[in-house]
Amino acid sequence: MNIEDKKNYIYNIIYRLSIMILPLVVTPYIARILDATNVGLYAFSSTIVCYFILFSKLGLDNYGNRSIAFCREDKKKRSEVFFSIYIMQIITSLLSITIYLILCFTVFKKDSVIYFIQLMYLMSALFDISWFFYGIERFSITTIRSIISRVLIIIFVFIFVKSREDLWIYTLIMAGNFLLEQLILLPFSIKYLTKVKIGIKDITRHIIPNLKLFIPLLALSIYVWMDKLMLGIMVSGTAVVAYYTYAENIINLPKGILSALDTVMMPKISYLVSKDMHNEAIDKISNSLRINSFIACALCFGIAGISPIFVPWFLGNQYTKTISITIALSAVMIPMSITNVIQTQYLIPFSKEKVYIKAVIIGASINLILNIILIPKLGAFGAVIGTFAAELLVCSYELYSIRRIYRLRQLAEVLIPFMICGLIEFILVYKLGRLPMKTLYLLILQISVGGFVYIAMASAYLLYISKGYKDLIIKKK
Repeated sequence: MNIEDKKNYIYNIIYRLSIMILPLVVTPYIARILDATNVGLYAFSSTIVCYFILFSKLGLDNYGNRSIAFCREDKKKRSEVFFSIYIMQIITSLLSITIYLILCFTVFKKDSVIYFIQLMYLMSALFDISWFFYGIERFSITTIRSIISRVLIIIFVFIFVKSREDLWIYTLIMAGNFLLEQLILLPFSIKYLTKVKIGIKDITRHIIPNLKLFIPLLALSIYVWMDKLMLGIMVSGTAVVAYYTYAENIINLPKGILSALDTVMMPKISYLVSKDMHNEAIDKISNSLRINSFIACALCFGIAGISPIFVPWFLGNQYTKTISITIALSAVMIPMSITNVIQTQYLIPFSKEKVYIKAVIIGASINLILNIILIPKLGAFGAVIGTFAAELLVCSYELYSIRRIYRLRQLAEVLIPFMICGLIEFILVYKLGRLPMKTLYLLILQISVGGFVYIAMASAYLLYISKGYKDLIIKKK
């Protein structure tokens, strides 16, 4: 990474950390105050709104990011691309909002207050232009916005949410701040844009390429959100949705470190591709796979190891069912991290939408089929099996699709040693959990020892065993 890449990466890490801090501070309080049933209702309603947001933005997060990155140095062209894409976003968002309102008056009558409040969350899609700032690589703006929003959420939750009857207040705080996050960005876009004339053809030319990236996102949503939706429908009560959601949230807490690198590198690689600097782009992808493998293995085995102690301490004893779900779900992190690098740093920047679409459709189909078969029998564990199978299949197919630039053997040489280090980390951390100590001190000990052992073993491998590292030293000399 050059200095600019490192700076953007740091900003994105701060942004992801601000997202992580919110659940770390708020979740233990909300889990105890609202109870599992209300938490499950909030998670279920949010999942439904996420689907409407998906249809509001189609594939804009990736398509808009890439399109702006291609022309970021030309202000006039950049403005033409932005306004033509954003007008399309306004149209699809208004259509999505209209359909959601109709459903609020018909289908969602039982908990209509919660669903009407969630309308604010859906409206945030109307003003979301974060893809533009990612495209021009202005990560500091989105970082500051996120910090402000998260601070407000924390303050409002502790002041106004006092009992299980305050679910509507909690929903209002969350949905209102999601909307505020997007509104904050709008004034900052002015200095990067200029007045241009936009015709209907300028707008319609984005529809097909945007839909190409929407199809995989829709398929991807099946094994990102559909698990919670199907659990809420196929298993009686919303408590199981809460157990699964919190397990997912615990996995997602540190996962932002991985996605931060992907977010930073996507516009960078898109720019390199636009300048026909393919070899440099491929080198960056290889480095990202190495870094993500190192981090993913540490997080996967570390989270699994501390879960029996962390979950009851963090959420309360009523969420002990979340422990085993968290341990099982942590395995998803490794194939998911590899898949994210391939998708965001190769398939999208190099315009390989066909591979991307086919991969996620295959994964979504497997996940949906396994969910239908396994959720009625195994509940949340059925959803875990479906998710892991889908991620593994997608990862395998995408690795096969990039075999000309990156072979499976290369990944195995990088990944297997880190997995061995992670397994030793897990065994050590899990056994430390049996020590008769106060919970907080025990968690600090587990994280410290586990992290130190993993880093020490991984460093020893890189310094003294890895042939690739030695070859790199020789080349530099």
